[in-house]
Amino acid sequence: MKIRVLVALLLLGSSVPLLAEPLLKAPGHWAQDYTGRKADPNIRFGTLPNGLRYAIMHNETPTEGVAMRMRIGSGAIEERDDEQGLAHFIEHMAFRGSANIADGDVVHLLERLGLQLGPDTNAFTSQDETVYMFNFPRADATAVDTGLKLFREIGERLTLTPAAIEAEKGVVLSEERLRDTPAYRSAVASMTTILDGTRAVQRWPIGKVETIKAADHDRLARYYRANYRPDNATIVVVGNIDPAALEQKIRAAFSDWKAGGTPDPIDFGKPSGKKTTGEFVADGAPDHLSLVWVGQEDRRAETEVVDREMLVRRIALAILNQRLADRSLMPGSPFVAAQAVSNPSVAHSGSLTELEISSAPEKWREALDAVSDQQRMLLRDGVQPIELQRAITTFRTLLEAKAAAASTRKSSEIADAIVRAANDDRLMTSEAQDLAFLEPALAKITPTEIDEALKLLFPATRPILFRSARQAQAGDPELASALAAAHARVLGPAVKVAAIRWPYTDFGMPGAIVSRSEDAVLGTTTVRFANGTQLIVKPTKFDKDRVLVAVNFGSGRTGVSPSLAHGLWEAQLFPLIGTGKLSFGEITQWAQAAGKAASVGLEAGSRAFVLKGVTRPSDLMTQMQLLAAYSRDPGFRPEAFEKAKSLAPMLAGQLSSNAGAVYARGTQALMVGNDPRYLVLPTATDLQKLDASDLPRLLRQALAGHADVVIVGDVTPEDAIRTTAATFGAGSGAKPDALIPARVSITSRAGKPFVFEHKGRADQAVYGEYFPLPDYFADPRTSTVAQVAAAILRARLNDTVREKLGLTYTPMVGASASLELQGEGYFTAAIETPPANFDSFRDLLASQIRDLATKPASVDELSRAKQPLMAAQRRNLETNGYWLGKLSELTREPRVREQALEQLSMLSTVSLDDVQAFAAKFLAGRPPIVAIAKVGASPASAPRDASAATTFPKVKG
Repeated sequence: MKIRVLVALLLLGSSVPLLAEPLLKAPGHWAQDYTGRKADPNIRFGTLPNGLRYAIMHNETPTEGVAMRMRIGSGAIEERDDEQGLAHFIEHMAFRGSANIADGDVVHLLERLGLQLGPDTNAFTSQDETVYMFNFPRADATAVDTGLKLFREIGERLTLTPAAIEAEKGVVLSEERLRDTPAYRSAVASMTTILDGTRAVQRWPIGKVETIKAADHDRLARYYRANYRPDNATIVVVGNIDPAALEQKIRAAFSDWKAGGTPDPIDFGKPSGKKTTGEFVADGAPDHLSLVWVGQEDRRAETEVVDREMLVRRIALAILNQRLADRSLMPGSPFVAAQAVSNPSVAHSGSLTELEISSAPEKWREALDAVSDQQRMLLRDGVQPIELQRAITTFRTLLEAKAAAASTRKSSEIADAIVRAANDDRLMTSEAQDLAFLEPALAKITPTEIDEALKLLFPATRPILFRSARQAQAGDPELASALAAAHARVLGPAVKVAAIRWPYTDFGMPGAIVSRSEDAVLGTTTVRFANGTQLIVKPTKFDKDRVLVAVNFGSGRTGVSPSLAHGLWEAQLFPLIGTGKLSFGEITQWAQAAGKAASVGLEAGSRAFVLKGVTRPSDLMTQMQLLAAYSRDPGFRPEAFEKAKSLAPMLAGQLSSNAGAVYARGTQALMVGNDPRYLVLPTATDLQKLDASDLPRLLRQALAGHADVVIVGDVTPEDAIRTTAATFGAGSGAKPDALIPARVSITSRAGKPFVFEHKGRADQAVYGEYFPLPDYFADPRTSTVAQVAAAILRARLNDTVREKLGLTYTPMVGASASLELQGEGYFTAAIETPPANFDSFRDLLASQIRDLATKPASVDELSRAKQPLMAAQRRNLETNGYWLGKLSELTREPRVREQALEQLSMLSTVSLDDVQAFAAKFLAGRPPIVAIAKVGASPASAPRDASAATTFPKVKG
């Protein structure tokens, strides 16, 4: 620690700055302790004498749950040269036994309390931290005590036995295979170019394959003792708990934790600046450009002066992003999307300001020119007052929305935010504090300040240009030439921004109500208007100041002609069609300038096309007008088709190079009998067969038809009725479409597997088996029992193919019974593993299925299977998204009402006999449908080193 930080810490509490130099961050301390500022008063912060930090907060969303986190302030950067990958390996070993918990018991212990591995029990390792996460469905003493016990065991008492290490190697190597995609390798190449010379790009969380294979007790223990120390740990607990009582528990449980080792001194290095261009070209890589300005790391503490400076920079970037978004949405744009981002501290290595550009490979020079023009013109001409006001209004709207919704913020979200604040050495403040500090600051921002901030963000020095592409390597000389040419281009005239008027305020005489009914059990009100429009509204208190809207039209995928099914993937681009009077870009500009919270999206469901929006109560009328405008006056502008043409080859390459995506696409097609209408992921043929008429032919007739409106959230029935009456309920209507039967037949063949080929690594492969089941309404009880049986089998396979044999990162076991498609139901078990392991898994799976069918599972297995499923359903019942989906389904299938209301009780009554009978009837002795994903004729070579994801990734354990 530098001297000036030590001096600053000695002066804590002083309100008068005594140092000319800026106050610097003090890692390992809460920001409020050395800045003198106030943190969120609802959070109880503390630090034990041994250095362990904690943060505790009472929160009642969800009503009974508690989120617990433990952060270790070390990750891949702290590894020695021969330890690359061991930080992540230890994260895995945290679930493989400790002094007081046997190997394999951690997951079982948590399952008994209703946690499911993955959604509720997880961990990740990044460059600079390792975080363990538990989301308990109940905040009782058992849950809290279990969480604290596990944290103490993880922090100091891992046994790291040789047998467990050997078994876990296969799991970690499976994760390495899963993560190693062209998109990941592109990200590594990008950061290696940008931060050349720093330690950060020499340390990636997954590490080196040879290091993983050579891992042993002594190597793991060395890293563990040096970095798992109380002064390097932070515990976060948020939920329906008593903070004072919990603080005493933490003090009692952790005060005697003593450091077992000392950390190595770390030289993070500095960016060398030697590389000015870089490139990664491979089949399946994202088509992406980045312009990056690299500076020194900003280590200043979060004082009010620094916060205001960062606010100005954020608004400056928002203005540039407004221009880039507006330009990308214009017809003929050479880039699909572009965004400016800035990070003052990247893995202790430097600061980055980056222009990220997505474009088709043949248009990369045009995209580079267009984006550079926008950035340079803003610096040359300065910000216009109307642009500044738009950015400020947008930011203020966001602040106000967050403050209004604070009382129902999820415990897990708050816990994660505290962990991020600890990792970044930031002050953790409440939404109300943010609004009180930032709103007055926003009002005082001047165009001159924005112009100065832009000059600091984008200095006159030449940026680094990095290109990622699927094909057509350019080479460093051409990249350098293109960059020089882009910066030498003669700029056009200054951009003139005009105000936009919202034209969609009158849809005719508000509709008259012809019927109204209440459903006390569902908590809904159903209204029918004279023009045929139906409204279902469900007021909730789950998310304060948030309202979800879904408008259901037509018969969805079921009503689509098979000859048009190739265009269904384009439905996600529907907002780009705009309306007859405004383009999507103009709609966005108007909404931001007016401070309106409204959105539009479209989902191509099996039984309906669904227009969706998210808003707040005060903007519900605007939201309804927006959706009605898209329905009554769709623009079908060329922008959507242009984006589809650019995205299609990108999507095709990324899908074909990913074994998991190829497997998912192939098997999903089998489960719907290869009916092209119901394919979720598009085929290569779909992506090639594009026509400007696709979206109009798919959607125009449906959007002009009968509307079923669903509104869920912080809304009154009266407001929902009033806004619907003025929009969808107004004017002439249409009769509901006759329901078209939605039926599929699962594709199968005896004795021969279905093989789907991908273009990834030769050792990346998936083997799975499928067993047909009835759809949900054909046999609701079987559907529910199947879920429990799948959970039992998943736990058994986790204990065997993962924990004991190390064949895979995670076994994929599930049961699905469709509520919408008659004939679609299946039970499946699959793993990612090299092809050499297929026979072993097939035999083990058959043995487990026979065992389930011939003898009852244990009472403990049944409990561990049911509790997480029931906990998940309880959470569903407290979320607006769940009810929006269910009520939308209800507009096409009345039986969904009973399914939603009875699912929890049906799960609770599943017995051991039910599971055994299910396995005997549907699984044992039945020939499965076998599906395999493996490499095609030209496999990509497997690199020796690989890691996890995009810029400085987290590797989940």
